[in-house]
Amino acid sequence: MITLDTVRVGRIAEAKADVSLKLTLANRNDAELPVDRVEFDVTLDGRSAVSGRSVHVDVLPPGGEAKVELAGRVDVAAVATALMTLGSQLPVPYVVSGTLTLRSGTALSFSRKGEIPVQRFQGAMGARP
Repeated sequence: MITLDTVRVGRIAEAKADVSLKLTLANRNDAELPVDRVEFDVTLDGRSAVSGRSVHVDVLPPGGEAKVELAGRVDVAAVATALMTLGSQLPVPYVVSGTLTLRSGTALSFSRKGEIPVQRFQGAMGARP
């Protein structure tokens, strides 16, 4: 299980923003998971929006939790384009992919895709065409 604890936006320059995230990871396994690093990329509507890597990862004890610090860069233009798509009431496809590397060198790839759904505007007179 993953819980987002904090998000911080730092410096913004040249249509990119520095972002740091803190997550809590829960290990449901009976064995310790010594994670070395996490690298990730998020695309919105086919455009790279966020990429980054872990700054610090605690060892995940069996049945326990650990904190993960991630740092990355946000492409402000890609996010703005996705927001315009949402404004036109169309769903925005996304892909979150990356690699979790254990201290043993074993790399575990992950990838999830979906759509950010949009509910049609319902005014006082009903749905918009």
